[in-house]
Amino acid sequence: MKAFNKFEEQLSRFFKLVTAIALFVQMIIVFLGVIARYVFNNPQPWIDEISTYLLVVITYLGGCVALRSDKMAGITFVREAFPPKIQKVLCIISDLMIMVLMFAIAYYGFKLCSTPTVLKQKTPTLQIPVIVFYCLVPISGFLMELSTINRLVSHIRGTEIKVEEEGAFTE
Repeated sequence: MKAFNKFEEQLSRFFKLVTAIALFVQMIIVFLGVIARYVFNNPQPWIDEISTYLLVVITYLGGCVALRSDKMAGITFVREAFPPKIQKVLCIISDLMIMVLMFAIAYYGFKLCSTPTVLKQKTPTLQIPVIVFYCLVPISGFLMELSTINRLVSHIRGTEIKVEEEGAFTE
């Protein structure tokens, strides 16, 4: 389990970097798009296209990071109102439900990516194969499934997964 935690930590660190870069690039591109559209009255269609795909990257890779570091949005006051043993059971039930959802995302994302339409399709303006962006769906679903399994095992054992955070992503 320690080896998997180390792998997951390195992957999370890489995803944080990619997500931060994608967010920075998206911010610059959208700013340039606003200037081009409203100052020079010359809208650039590639700006909308690339900012949409960068949002996909940010969403799916950021989801992996958030799930790994237990930073997903949640309503914890309900769980915290119960005694510790019931809290543990609720965490296990929650993890099982997340596992079902992540399996569905990975499975149907893979099915989507393997369709001939997606494999042949390119983005309208930049002519980038859309599979580059669509493949993030099953990959992130699979990685979030593994993270949830790891978290479920730690909840069952009563141990806590140590998540080391650094830089701009810390509280």
